[in-house]
Amino acid sequence: MLLHSAFSLIPKRLGWVGKNMGRSRNEISQRYDLLAKDLAGKGVRIDLIKRKVSDFAVEVPSWVFGAFGGGRFSGYLPPGAARDIYEKLDDVALVHKLTGATPRVSIHVGWDDPERAQFDKIQPDSFKKLKDYAAKQGLAIGTVNPTYFLEGTHFGSLAANDPKTRKRLVEHSIVSAEIASKYATGILTLWLPDGTLYPGQVNLRAAERNLRDSLCQIYCRMPQSVRMLIEYKLFEPGTYHTVISDVSVASDLARGLGDRAGVIVDLGHHPHGVNVEHIIARLIEGKMPAGIHFNTRYAADDDHAVEPDIQLFRIFHELVTGDVIGNPDPSKDWVCVIDQCSALENRMQAVLHSVDSLTVSYTKALIVDESKLAKHQGENEIILANRTLLDAFMTDVRPIIQMARLEKGLPADPIAAYIGSGYQQRIEAKRPGMKR
Repeated sequence: MLLHSAFSLIPKRLGWVGKNMGRSRNEISQRYDLLAKDLAGKGVRIDLIKRKVSDFAVEVPSWVFGAFGGGRFSGYLPPGAARDIYEKLDDVALVHKLTGATPRVSIHVGWDDPERAQFDKIQPDSFKKLKDYAAKQGLAIGTVNPTYFLEGTHFGSLAANDPKTRKRLVEHSIVSAEIASKYATGILTLWLPDGTLYPGQVNLRAAERNLRDSLCQIYCRMPQSVRMLIEYKLFEPGTYHTVISDVSVASDLARGLGDRAGVIVDLGHHPHGVNVEHIIARLIEGKMPAGIHFNTRYAADDDHAVEPDIQLFRIFHELVTGDVIGNPDPSKDWVCVIDQCSALENRMQAVLHSVDSLTVSYTKALIVDESKLAKHQGENEIILANRTLLDAFMTDVRPIIQMARLEKGLPADPIAAYIGSGYQQRIEAKRPGMKR
């Protein structure tokens, strides 16, 4: 535990208020007023949009800041990487200070135990230290991830042939659920590495039975206050088959368990061409408890920083119109988590970029002229309906975001503020190079 540097690295006053890192406050205000007039002509009140934008929040993953932050295949560790969970929280705290949008951190139990105990000896109450340390920095622990892909799970975890392996990871899951209940937000998110490389490697039906039995044990034994969200993935590490390969499998498993089980949609876990927003719409319409892992992919599960592309806009439009983000009743909101790795790029900048991209996409979804869209849909005006969506997507909504930030005493441009803060230089000096 490296508490000696805990708070000293976080700038007390970064000096961004009034400087706004690029644009003057007057220029931002002028652009905001022009956009307000344009949106008013479409029946959109910019002050209401700004209020929702100001309240936007997304969880940040602890793992992006540490040794695993470059992904499973990279041996490069950038200067300043966090060496333990406390330094990871320091980094998240600065991201929150710069954006006001990351009050919770998602943790991996196998990596983030404050005591660094052996895997099978991790104790739930060790994580009280983590909760307390996070609270001092204005943070909370969010979703809790059992770590199923460490040593000993090469041939499977909850679906493994070996009953000892299954039992070991069921017990790890119960520990994780207790952590979620006592020290976090009560949400357990499960991703399994289980799958195969060749036909005939395992009995597929036996693997299915093992999986269902393991999940049932976890579900029945975890505290009643905890919800379980099951993640799916097309492939990797398995290339012939994956036990939870798509949303249908995850949904079927969740329904078989009960109303405290649901699904996690990771944007990088689908085949190319899959209509992810349709998946999200179906889950919302089916009242499935759910969450979403945000990232950008180009080839497979790349886990790159989020970009504000048109698919992300369409996804946010479904979340907004489905009332599962920004709902007056937070219990109805989906869990929103950034899930990315940074093999080469500056990790702090990459996370800040993702927060920016998500905020832009959310804001664009909020300004869609829904009455006009419904009218065109009802009259089968296909192109006009499409153009209504595109009108919102092509609108520059940054003045709304910048004004929301300035009114909260935040920098208009978090990445520019980060570069000017000197934090990167401090962590490089304070955290000597480490090996994976």
